[in-house]
Amino acid sequence: MLIVGAIFLSGCANNNQAEKNNNAESVASAPATEDNLDGACEKENVSIEGYGEPGKRLKNCFVEYPGEPSRQDKSYYIVEDICGQFTKEFVENALGQKVVKIELPKYASLYNCSYYLNDKEYLLFNLEYLKIENQKLFYQQTGDKVEKNPKIPMDNVVITQGDLVSEIYFVLSPEKFISIKPSSKNTIENGKFIDFAIKIGEAIKNYK
Repeated sequence: MLIVGAIFLSGCANNNQAEKNNNAESVASAPATEDNLDGACEKENVSIEGYGEPGKRLKNCFVEYPGEPSRQDKSYYIVEDICGQFTKEFVENALGQKVVKIELPKYASLYNCSYYLNDKEYLLFNLEYLKIENQKLFYQQTGDKVEKNPKIPMDNVVITQGDLVSEIYFVLSPEKFISIKPSSKNTIENGKFIDFAIKIGEAIKNYK
């Protein structure tokens, strides 16, 4: 199955990825606490190594990296440094619990970030430049349930295997998406996973 292999491959290479990933945990952010997860960050510009312009840290702790001058529209485009943009505090705010650590991708050609909820279980955020229709077709052929959840405030695909929500896709364009996949069936309960996806979707619904 070529599509299976494609899920784990990135469609775009970036020679600066390793340098960007090294900055993932260096972007300034205020620490979140169990009692005060919402609004944990101040809205301000932050310096990012390797960029001439500052990034913008939002109140929800998401970091908008500087835009590319070649863009013909004014939309914000999510870049490949997932750990640097989807900060530990941002994920904690949306999830409503602490993230014990984040883990950068093992290879510079992969655009992902792992958010550990304990020493074993984690949520994997993965950015891909692939056709979302091919992903849907693959899961339909395996017999999994493929549907759009109307509660998530952006184009999305929710994959359910049996009674388990196994993966959620946030569709940024027909050939660009971010998926969130729990490391195991014990990582997160279905209802909490959907609530988490709703908050993530609300935060990135206007991005491409």
